[in-house]
Amino acid sequence: MKRLHWTLLTLWLLYGSMLGQTSPSATLQDALVLENRGSFEIAAKVAKAAIDSRQLTNNELGRGYVILAVSCQGSGDLANAQLAFEDALKVLEHDREHPADYASALENYAGLYSELGQLDIAEPMWLKALALRQTIGDHTGTALALARLAELALARNQVREAHQYWKKASKEAQASTDPTGDDKAFFFETQGWLAISEHHASAAVAAYRQSLELVERSRGEQHWLAGWEHMLLGKACAESGDFRSALANMQTGLTILDHALGERNPKYFAAELAYSRVLDRMGSHAEATQMRAAAEKASKDYYGSQCVGCTINVAAFR
Repeated sequence: MKRLHWTLLTLWLLYGSMLGQTSPSATLQDALVLENRGSFEIAAKVAKAAIDSRQLTNNELGRGYVILAVSCQGSGDLANAQLAFEDALKVLEHDREHPADYASALENYAGLYSELGQLDIAEPMWLKALALRQTIGDHTGTALALARLAELALARNQVREAHQYWKKASKEAQASTDPTGDDKAFFFETQGWLAISEHHASAAVAAYRQSLELVERSRGEQHWLAGWEHMLLGKACAESGDFRSALANMQTGLTILDHALGERNPKYFAAELAYSRVLDRMGSHAEATQMRAAAEKASKDYYGSQCVGCTINVAAFR
């Protein structure tokens, strides 16, 4: 990780010298590009620079706070992520001309609470975002919102309710004309999680393979999302009894997550804990126990300095 640290530092120093040569709006767009690439720490710095310029329009300011929040969350800085999300909602809540941006802020903030296992806080945000998407006739956004609610139901083991949300999401997706590769990948993720919950392991494996292929095509094989998809595929392979493929995918996923996010990131803790469960099912009890203990300790140490009562939420791992 030391090489990555110096690479990010060099990029930031180079970028800092250029801030005076670009408009705050362009700087904000650059922050979004960096966030999409998974360069969360530098993306947060660039977004903060655009916000601090005090030259953004009201809508741009709201989007800037969302980019800052998502970047902080991605780097594991949950306290500042929450603050930035709150600022985003304050700015966008009364912006009648850009309801989609307000919906996006709600969805991303709900995603943070879901990651923390606080589903009762996430749910009303997702429901409000769904209502906004429906009001403006955004079929893609509505389909994604319904899929998120399906996953929320699955996290609560409410499989029948999840299936109903998924049927509605599929109908909306058919009416959508502009889904991105990431949108399609998310739909396959939800389909995979639902298939596992309904004990259709082979269907889950097929869905997660599709999701992985889409992410690798749009983001690259070394993006952290690709690592996450490998972990999901590995879990599905284990459910189908193919432990050889499960181990191979999970080992690949952990390596990618380590390189992209580092071992001190909540997503890495969750991935380690999921891997330990597969190891335990295979009979590697000692290795599983050691990995689980390390992941739980790292999680406790990390969350202890971030928020009270937060722990690894494996449900968010599907």
